Amino acid sequence: MEIQIEDKLFWKDSHLKANVILAIESSSSICGVSVIENGNALSLIEEPAHRKHAEILPEFIQNSLAKSGKTVSDLDAIAISIGPGSFTGLRIGLGMAKGLAYAQDLPIIPVPSLVSMAFGCGEKYPKNGLTFSHGNRVFYQEFTWEKNFPYFKAEPAVGDIEEFHDRINSETFQWNCESILRDKDIYITGIPSAKSVGLLAYYRQEEWLIQKPYHLVSDYIAPFEIKSN
Repeated sequence: MEIQIEDKLFWKDSHLKANVILAIESSSSICGVSVIENGNALSLIEEPAHRKHAEILPEFIQNSLAKSGKTVSDLDAIAISIGPGSFTGLRIGLGMAKGLAYAQDLPIIPVPSLVSMAFGCGEKYPKNGLTFSHGNRVFYQEFTWEKNFPYFKAEPAVGDIEEFHDRINSETFQWNCESILRDKDIYITGIPSAKSVGLLAYYRQEEWLIQKPYHLVSDYIAPFEIKSN
């Protein structure tokens, strides 16, 4: 996606801390890795990987770095799709991001997953979006747009699809919700992508970059409980 940016925005200044960013998307059934340099995607490797993130993510990172002509030592930061989304996918992605960050003394840039997907819709500028959780439940968030970038109006919510039907329309993006939507053909299709994660991380790093991400956790939203026998 080509991004049109006005000349005097702060992210065009030369003082940006992170110019080379490794981005990871693992919040859904898609697993992806991209390398971004100065707002350009040098590489992108992603594919459906239902329950295989832990197996293929290390290889994707290695191949994406090789394709970009970069090495781990060239990186300035790690960007990660922070949620909401799949509990297992988010946990694996953030675990990998933290491992790289700690080993190389790098910051992490957590990117809200629904904001990233809205950004990936380009000039369609969705006003809200939803992604599948489980059963009839979805994650939902609303956005405003400034200079081709989405900003969330409130924190994401999770609930039954019926709770959001009166708010969604042709300006809504959806991901993986076809089986539970009415009039499913009217919605914008959103797709999780490491490229969107990396580009947003680059342009909004002054807001999101965490220099010492020791206590960073994924945005699971829905409470989870560990049961023991």
